[in-house]
Formats: sequence, structure tokens, C-alpha cells
Amino acid sequence: MKKLFSLILVAAMLLASFAAVAEVIDTSTLSSDEKAAALGIPAAVALQDTDVLEGKRIGCSIVYKGDEWCAAVASGLEALGAYYGAEITVEDGDLNNETQTKQVENMIANNVDIMMVDPTGFTGVSEALDKAYEAGIPIIIFDGEWQDEEGNTVTDKTVTTVTWDQYDTGVITANYFLDYLRAKGETEATIVELTNAVSEHCQIRFEGLHDTFNAADDIKINIIGKYDSQGNRETAEKAVSAVVQPYQYIISDVDNGAQGAVSALQQAGRDDVKVFSMGAYGAEPFGLLHEEDPNYAACLNVDAWVLAQFIFDGAIKYYKGEEVEPKTNIALFMVDSTNVEDFWTFD
Repeated sequence: MKKLFSLILVAAMLLASFAAVAEVIDTSTLSSDEKAAALGIPAAVALQDTDVLEGKRIGCSIVYKGDEWCAAVASGLEALGAYYGAEITVEDGDLNNETQTKQVENMIANNVDIMMVDPTGFTGVSEALDKAYEAGIPIIIFDGEWQDEEGNTVTDKTVTTVTWDQYDTGVITANYFLDYLRAKGETEATIVELTNAVSEHCQIRFEGLHDTFNAADDIKINIIGKYDSQGNRETAEKAVSAVVQPYQYIISDVDNGAQGAVSALQQAGRDDVKVFSMGAYGAEPFGLLHEEDPNYAACLNVDAWVLAQFIFDGAIKYYKGEEVEPKTNIALFMVDSTNVEDFWTFD
């Protein structure tokens, strides 16, 4: 299995294009910098000795704080803002384009120095972001993407976009899953899928997943249902509990869905079903992998602190007058019980 994982990891690194150097890091150990440690910033975060953000007012909206990963990103952004002396409060977009539009409009009215926005929909906040651009406010897009009404990615109005390749997320997860089946000698699998229908970038993950499944000529994948977890573990738990058809696997686009599935399976005493997550980070999912949970099999690790660091790196470069890459895709890694200690420290 370890040899198998190594091959998958190499494939993932080849597939994921990113501006920064790929590196497996553990962000569970606090920084040796006293100020950073007090803010909960991990040692793995590369901090800069700069005051260019001192006193800057940062407007920030994230797609949905009810998702643990998004909440971790929000906490990271607020901690780094405090470290660099900026004023930032990350607002909850609540998976709602209208909510985020109002938030961006309020940021414009409050004349913030810079915006950091994680759009729920690629075009849903476009008009408000155009107004911010016209007002001369620099904009950093993160996690998702900003598209115009024609579906073109907007790059000429942003400082940078810091994200992860959503399509490759599905490809990497699918390749891992297919090799997982091959290692077990299985040539057919029946899957339940959990999605977050309102999130456009989550839908792209399934495009990569399905395209990779369809290209596999040695394994038959049967998808018996696709259920909208709405990024909520209770909703996912109810959906899984209601499935009556036989199945062996669950794949969720977000970890709230995966954790809700695990809860439903545990309550039903179903240790024969394995759950895979297309985006996870933190003590809960990594702890389950470390303990070799009978249901939670693997997850794609997207480090919340790395994303937060790269967002602030972009802002710092901007205010220093340095060139900023138009897009940064952070590195993606599959994590299971064989390598989880590379990503998290356990007592």
C-alpha cells in the first residue's frame, strides 16, 4: 500500500500545477516566533519581516464558515492579519451570492485598502467585484474563481487568485480510488456521492472524478445516487441514512459531507463502507486516519494555512511593488493511514 501511495503522490504532483514549490508540511506545530505562536500560527508558515500591511484595512468574505476547512482558512487569515498589523475580519458568505454581494458593496462603502474574496459562484459576485475594481480597490480572489458573464476567468482586475485546481482534485481522488480498488483486486464498485450543489467549484471536482472513472477500462464504477449535503454534516448524515440500495463506497466533495457520512455509517453499524473526501484538513480527519477508522479511508489534503499564507504573500508583494503571479495553485496530496503523520503531529 505504501508503494501504491508513493506512485499516486508522484502522479498528483505532476498533475497539480502551482507557482510555489510542492512540499509536504506539518502545520500542527506552533511557530517558534512568540507573537505568531500566541496567534496560533504554525511553525511551517513562512512569515515575512515586513510592515507594508501595518494599519491596512482588509475586507474579506469566505464562501461558508460552516465548513470546517473554510473556518480554518478564515482563522488563518485573521491570525496572519493580526501578525502583520492589518485590520481584518473574515465575513461569512453563507453560500449565498446576494450575501456576498452586499458584503463586497459594504467593503467598497467603507473604503477598505484591499479585498480578499472567496466567491460562492464564479459569476454571482462579479458585478460587485467590478465596482470594487472601478473604485481602485485591489482584489485577491481565493479558493474559488471570478468569472465574467461570458464565463471567462477574470485576471486583469485582480492582484492574484490563490486556489487549488478543482478539476485535478477530482482526477487525483479518482486515481487514488481506482488504485485502491486495484490493490484489493476489485473490478467493480458501487458509490454514493455527496456534493455541495450551490458551489460551482465543488461541481468541477466531480467532473474530474467522473472523467477519470470513465477512462478506466479495467474497473466498472456504478454511481447509484448523488445527494446534496449543502456542505452540512447533518444533511449528509440524513442523506446517507436514507440510502437503501447496496453500496460499498462514499465519495464526498467536502469533508463536512464525509464526516456526516461517517456518523451515519457508525450509527448503522456499517463498517463495510469506506468514505473518501475530496478536501480535508485538521485534527478531525487526520485523527480518524491515524486511528485507522473503519469508515474514513482517505482524503485529499488542502492545507488551510498554506492557502492563507499564499494569500498574504500576494498582498505583501503587491504593496512592495513586486510582481505577483496571476494565479497560484497550491499543492494537493492524498492522505491515508500510511502517511498521515507526514502532515500532522500526534501526541
